[in-house]
Amino acid sequence: MDGAGAILTGKNSPEAANLARVSELRKRLERLLREAANVEVELSRADGTIKSVPHYSLIEGRAHELGKQLSREVQQRQMNELAASHAATDKCPECGTRCLLRAEKRKVKSVDGETDFQELVGDCPRCRRSFFPDARDAGL
Repeated sequence: MDGAGAILTGKNSPEAANLARVSELRKRLERLLREAANVEVELSRADGTIKSVPHYSLIEGRAHELGKQLSREVQQRQMNELAASHAATDKCPECGTRCLLRAEKRKVKSVDGETDFQELVGDCPRCRRSFFPDARDAGL
């Protein structure tokens, strides 16, 4: 194989495709963050929070609130994806019976505020108790 063939193979590899996807996702995120910042500035003027020349602490406070809102959205999305990717059944930690899992809405207080996400719950017919799959899998 000559050098040109090796270069083409490298460009078409799964690693190269993944790097290209990561690069595109980063560009998209940057564009969406700029758009969110623009909307926040327009909103703060439209709702009257910021008038004329505001104190910088007001600008900073609004920016932090937007960041906290984004954080809660990311947390919610990540946790919901974890629940969705988990197996539909799990063993009861008490007796080992394989039980169906169902998703249940749960409120969590994070450092950025309260958020809701889906948590998996199993109901063991043998033990007559509910259980949660190992929370360590979800980082809780």
